[in-house]
Amino acid sequence: MRNLVEESIEVTFSLAINLAFRRWSDFTGRSTRGEFWFFTLFQIICVVPLFILDAILLSSLPFYPLTTIFWIFMLAPTLSISVRRLHDQNKKWWWLLIWLIPVIGWVAMIKIYASPTTAY
Repeated sequence: MRNLVEESIEVTFSLAINLAFRRWSDFTGRSTRGEFWFFTLFQIICVVPLFILDAILLSSLPFYPLTTIFWIFMLAPTLSISVRRLHDQNKKWWWLLIWLIPVIGWVAMIKIYASPTTAY
């Protein structure tokens, strides 16, 4: 798999989604800021209508089945692109555990994900 960071290829919305799904099981290498944030935007665009459908059509259920199925399907691509984004910041996978720290951890991870690519 080519390294987009080394080749300085401009990542578009569709390319970012394509890469995230093609590399769903690749926890090595790096992902650019654009690749990560475009994929995050794609997830938001998909989950909002599903959540609304769940709330309107399936409100009698104790959970949101469409949203749940979506997040189960998205788990592996989301984890892999998150780990690759951390690698781009010269951080190990276990930095994902910082998400477990309320507020401070969330802010720290968003700052890491939003930071520019680090030098090799």
